[in-house]
Amino acid sequence: MKTKLKKFTEFSKTILPNEAKYLESRYQFTDPEKLSIITLVVTNALSQNKPIDFDGDIDKRKYSYIKNWIENKLASIDVDATIAWIMSLKKKILTDAIASHEEKEFLHYISTYKNIEFNFQNLYDLAKEYKSYLLVRMRYKDHKIVADFLDAYLDSYIEAKATKDKLYDATTEITNQYTRNNNETKHLETWLLQVFKYENSDGKNRYQAFVLLAFMYTNYNENDKLKVIFDQIDYYFSQGEMYSRRLLSNYYASRVLLHSKQDEFKEAEFYGYLSIRQNNNDVLMYLNNLVAILLRNHKPEKAVSLLEKHHDLYKETHNYHQKIGYCSYQIRVLSELQKNKLAEATAKTFLRQYKNEVLNHRWHHFFTSYINVLIILEKYDDVLKLASKFNLTEKESERQKQNNYVPNISWSISLSRYMEGQINSLRLLEEIKAPLKDIQPTKNQKQLMIKVIDRLSNNLPEAFLKLKSHI
Repeated sequence: MKTKLKKFTEFSKTILPNEAKYLESRYQFTDPEKLSIITLVVTNALSQNKPIDFDGDIDKRKYSYIKNWIENKLASIDVDATIAWIMSLKKKILTDAIASHEEKEFLHYISTYKNIEFNFQNLYDLAKEYKSYLLVRMRYKDHKIVADFLDAYLDSYIEAKATKDKLYDATTEITNQYTRNNNETKHLETWLLQVFKYENSDGKNRYQAFVLLAFMYTNYNENDKLKVIFDQIDYYFSQGEMYSRRLLSNYYASRVLLHSKQDEFKEAEFYGYLSIRQNNNDVLMYLNNLVAILLRNHKPEKAVSLLEKHHDLYKETHNYHQKIGYCSYQIRVLSELQKNKLAEATAKTFLRQYKNEVLNHRWHHFFTSYINVLIILEKYDDVLKLASKFNLTEKESERQKQNNYVPNISWSISLSRYMEGQINSLRLLEEIKAPLKDIQPTKNQKQLMIKVIDRLSNNLPEAFLKLKSHI
């Protein structure tokens, strides 16, 4: 019976919670069987428990009907599908290749246009191109429909363009604050909130305002405000606003980071799995974030099966930031599963192949994983060779200036120097206390440091237990 509905069951598993909330507010079926199917689709999508099986006795055509209904409903509000349609029409108008049925569809679309939507600016630009196209062909009746649309929405278009330019300036300020930590951006908050919440405006601008607010609140570590705007956009998505699967995946991935910062790792894991449901350009980044959460939740077996499932994607990608992230997590996961020899071999091979990329992109992420494995294997001489070859001590002293610094590598190098007889126990204690002199560690930093200390104390209990009381 289950096999009969295998296709529909698989399809229903792809429905995301916000899609389910939107569909729930839209269906008006009177047929009790159709109603029971759609209700169960929604229930399963919103539940974190094992999904309930569908009724195999209901006519399969009703399942097909519901599947088509869901696909059409979601396609009709999908902002990515709309922009693809607009761009394809633009190309056809510019190359004189538009078909009459496509023109008819577009003219109907703008003559019945009521609310300003996500891709409003692109739509308006297309209408301007089309107006010229019609005038040259002396199609005055159609020209009037387009001209009326352009006149009716001119003020909204001018406002949307001005907002877009202002958002670009705001983006420059907020990203500079993140990278250089050198300027205040609080003065932008009220205006960005207005843009985000103004429902009768260009959705792309609203979404960009949301992204910038999230960035700003992260810069200022204002997690409560971050949660408020996340809950707000969650509501918008469930209403069918600013919706596409790409944007939903991006939102779920952002929630992973929010919940992990607040030590809500169960919620972080839930959103992490949602973020990788949709296969897009960012799935490797979302996967890396989820694997980090699974490691925090002591689930290395789940992490390793996810990494294996996405191995081809890792091989193909040219995004070295994410490629290095994937390999670093692979090393950590193998180590958690007590496969330390394999972890070491993986690190060695990767470093030989991508040495320059590691040094240019994520040396700290990679060497933290690699050196942890060498410490477990008690290969102290290898740690010191790596430190010397890649100037890791100098790199570490640069990193100390960063807010979230945890002296994992620095402590491992000091431990290795002691174990190899290069320094005595007094000097070791001095060296491992040194990175803590000028920092006031956050709760999260303290937790991470204690984790590192616990791991290193397996090799040398005395010195690192002293250090723990110092923290």
